[in-house]
Amino acid sequence: MDPQASPLALATPDEFLPPLFRICTAMGSTLDLHDLLELILHLTLEELGAQQGSILLLEENGERLRMLASHGLPPEVAARGYMPRQGSIAEWVIQHNEPLILNDVGRDPRFTSIATGRRIRSSMCVPLRAKGRVIGTINTTRAEGDEFRAEDLRTVLILATQAAVSIDNARLYERSLAAERMATLGKTVAAISHCTKNMLTGLKGGISIVDMGRRQRNWGLVEQGLEMARRNTEHISSLIFDMLEYSKDRKPSRAPFVAAELIDEVFAGVSYAAQNARIDFRSRVDPACQTIRADAHQIYRALLNLVANAVEAIQMKPVHEGEVEIAVEEMPADAPLVSECLADRKGRFVAVRVRDTGVGIAAGDRDGIFTPFFSSKGSKGTGLGLAVTRKIAREHGGEVTFESQPGQGTTFSLLLPVPEHPEDAGGSI
Repeated sequence: MDPQASPLALATPDEFLPPLFRICTAMGSTLDLHDLLELILHLTLEELGAQQGSILLLEENGERLRMLASHGLPPEVAARGYMPRQGSIAEWVIQHNEPLILNDVGRDPRFTSIATGRRIRSSMCVPLRAKGRVIGTINTTRAEGDEFRAEDLRTVLILATQAAVSIDNARLYERSLAAERMATLGKTVAAISHCTKNMLTGLKGGISIVDMGRRQRNWGLVEQGLEMARRNTEHISSLIFDMLEYSKDRKPSRAPFVAAELIDEVFAGVSYAAQNARIDFRSRVDPACQTIRADAHQIYRALLNLVANAVEAIQMKPVHEGEVEIAVEEMPADAPLVSECLADRKGRFVAVRVRDTGVGIAAGDRDGIFTPFFSSKGSKGTGLGLAVTRKIAREHGGEVTFESQPGQGTTFSLLLPVPEHPEDAGGSI
């Protein structure tokens, strides 16, 4: 990589992929229920050529249907956030536990009130089933065009299976988070279990796509399924390594590595997570720091955590676009950035700085961001990433620090001491 700033166009939507593949891939990469269901609904409507749709979930008391995602509905309906059960198509589907295609809503005495004041050509409602019970419905409507047919129903039934698994997993996880008195170990196990469950679901989805491609002799589909399985395997591996990294002390095995090559690997590692946003990835390497002596594997893990957080910070903005830069530079021990957190240290340091233009860190979260299992991202994080990053920095005799402006972005600086003698840098210390 050129030491000068060089953008990487990695954030490109995979519009050419089949909806099932895109949904299964998303399940392995996000733990946020709202984002996932919005994607499932979007892909469902896109695949069907429908103009309106919603995903409804039965509330715990069973009285109302909570609207988790919607598109094209009247503003007053979407703003209400729920649908009454009585007399609705969703109620019929829930009671009978079977899907329904309705091509003449206005003439069906069961649902005449639903069509009043609305232009409906054809409606379809499919139950969301989890562990043998109906937990909600996916609803789609065509205001114009052809009526829904049997093949449309088969498509939505497949998508509904994926949605139901995600909803059920997320509800279990949310219940665990609501238990404020749960022990730290209990919280951790719940977070990791939910994380792993979604990744395994994505892995199984990849295997299913491989089987589908093999039966159809569609080798392109086989390749997509293999890629999806590989990425979910990497996600599981990453989670396990984070846990192992934090749970035991270790001495870094220092050896020279090329900084630009490691940065390329880190950017490639977040390419999928960034593809639903417009993000420029840039790097800038000081000529004096082309080669760094440190544990390349551990530094990769630390930077991957920081860059993944930077991508998520940009995706939290109303407009999902921004910039992530990794800058590598050498600085003396008396430089303010070093002296403020590593007082009385001598020699030279390499500063690896990860800068983003995301939402920044809220003032109330700053004191706790390096605390194990602390997370401001709800179901999106297990709270280990930054704790592991700081542990890696300190095991190298360095530190990690940050600067942040709400609404403008954050810069994390990974400070690594430069060994004074070559023999100090090689082997295990």
